[in-house]
Amino acid sequence: MKTNKNRTRVITGATTAILGMALIGLVSCSSGESTSSTVAPGGSAGLQGPIVFVNNTATSSLTSVALKGDSGNAVVNTIPATDFEGVALGDMQLSDGDWVFMNLGAAGKVAAIDPKTAATPFRKLNVPTGTRPVHLYRDPNDGEVIWIMNDGDNRTTPTPTTTPGDDLINCNNPLRVGGPLVGGSVTAVHNSHFGPGGVDPVALGTVCVLADGHKVAAFSSGAGVPKRVFVSSEDAGEIAVIDDDELSLTYGDMIARIDLCQTAKETAPCDNESLTGPTTPFTQNASAPHGIRWSKFTKKIYSIQEGYGEISEIDPTTFAVTPILVLAGSPYTSFGISPDGRFLLLRGDTTPATGTKLGVIDLGTAGNPVTNFNIPELAGTSPGSFKFSPDSNRFYILAGNAATATKKNQLFAFDSSTLTAATPALTLLREIPLVATGAHSFDVLAQTPTGAPVGTPGEAKYIAVSNGIDNSLSIINATDNQIKQTVQNVGSTVGSILGGVMVFAPGTALAGHQATS
Repeated sequence: MKTNKNRTRVITGATTAILGMALIGLVSCSSGESTSSTVAPGGSAGLQGPIVFVNNTATSSLTSVALKGDSGNAVVNTIPATDFEGVALGDMQLSDGDWVFMNLGAAGKVAAIDPKTAATPFRKLNVPTGTRPVHLYRDPNDGEVIWIMNDGDNRTTPTPTTTPGDDLINCNNPLRVGGPLVGGSVTAVHNSHFGPGGVDPVALGTVCVLADGHKVAAFSSGAGVPKRVFVSSEDAGEIAVIDDDELSLTYGDMIARIDLCQTAKETAPCDNESLTGPTTPFTQNASAPHGIRWSKFTKKIYSIQEGYGEISEIDPTTFAVTPILVLAGSPYTSFGISPDGRFLLLRGDTTPATGTKLGVIDLGTAGNPVTNFNIPELAGTSPGSFKFSPDSNRFYILAGNAATATKKNQLFAFDSSTLTAATPALTLLREIPLVATGAHSFDVLAQTPTGAPVGTPGEAKYIAVSNGIDNSLSIINATDNQIKQTVQNVGSTVGSILGGVMVFAPGTALAGHQATS
C-alpha cells in the first residue's frame, strides 16, 4: 500500500501489503437551539440536495429519500438487491470524494455508490475486500481513503486448514510466498473526487493482522502526532498498529502490535509478546477489546477491554497501556467520545434492568474524574445507539429494544455543550416519541454553518429515523426536535423492514460526519 494519493492526483495503480490494522469513530452531528435548520441545497447536475440512504433488511436493497426539510421529503429510488449480489447490506460510510460505501459482508466486498452524477443514486461497482467485512471508516488523515474491517470466517469450529476468524481470501492462502498468515484483516480503499480527473474506487491493499475476532479502529492524527491506524481484535486480545503516513516508506505496513494481556486477570502468567516478529501470531488472552477511540484533546488512544472490565489509555508513540477506569461495580459496558476529544461518554444499564445509565470521564481534568448522570426520563429504557454532533454540542441516544425494557420507541436529544460546565451535565432538550415499531436506526444531517470556513464542524439540521416494520422514515427538525414528516412506504416491496440509515450531502464528510458509530 505504498501508493501516493490525494484529491488532485489520479491513481494509476495499487500494491498489496500483507500486515496491518484500522480505525473506529463515533458519528457526528450537531445543532443549536438558535440555529436555523434550513437545508443547504448543494448538489450537482444530478443530485439536488441531501438524501437519506435506507437499508431494506428484508429485501437487501437500498432506498434513497430526498431530504428537503420540514416537508416535501420523498422516496427517490431503490437500488435492487441484484446490484449487491443478493447479500445482506452492512455499514455505510461517505468519503471526502462524496462517494458512498456499503459493506457486503457475505460477498467479501464493499459497494461503491455514486450519489451525485445522475438524477438518482446508483451502484457503480463492488470492490473486493476480504472475508466478512463488518465496519468501515473514513480516514481523517486522508478523507478519500476508506478502511474496511474484515472480521474473517465466522464458523464456530476449525477445519483442517482454517480457524474461525481467518480472512480466507487474503490471509489463509497456502500458495502465498512465505506460507499462509492467519487471522482477520483490514482493507484500504481509495476513491477520487467526481468530475474531471476523478477515478473509480480501487483497493489499495489488505493487511493481515494475525488476530481473530471483531475489529474496530481509531486513527491518530494532528500536529506532532504520528499518523497511525489502531485496530483491536476482540478474540485475540490485542491491537495492531498500521503506518498511516502516506509519505512514509512503511505506509500501509503493520509496524507494531500491542499485547493487552495482564497476568493478574488471567489464569496463567502473561508473556508480553508486543515485540514478537510481524509474522508470528500472539497467544490469545481474555482482555476482549471492543471499542477504541482517538482523542485529539489528549492525543491518546482509549480502549475498553470488556473481558477485564476496564478502560485504558494508550500512547500512540510508545504504545504504553495505562488503565484509567475500572468498570466493576459500575453499570457501564460501552463508551464513545465527544468529537472535541475531551469527554469519554459512558453508557450502560443496571442489573436487574431499570433504565439506561450515562456518565462521562473528563479527560481535561487531572485524575480523569467520572460524573454519573441521573436522568429520570431514561428510566425503563434499555441502552440504544448514540451519536454526538461534530461540534460536540448535541448528543442523541435511542431507547433500545431489549425485552426487559418497559419504555421503547423514543429518541432523546441532549444539549452536550453543558459538559464543559464546572460540574459536567447533559441537559435533556426533548424526549421524541417515535413510531411504535420496536426497532429504529438514525443519522443526522450535519452541515457547516453558512459562511464558516471549510472543515468547520457541522451543525445538525435534521435527524432521520427509520421505523423498522412500519416501513417508514421520520424526519425530525434539529432546532425544535419535533417530527415534521414521516415518509411512508420507503421499502421497495410490501413487508419491507427498514434498518440502518445514513444521511448524505456534498461536503458533509468535511463537516465531520462519520457514519459509523
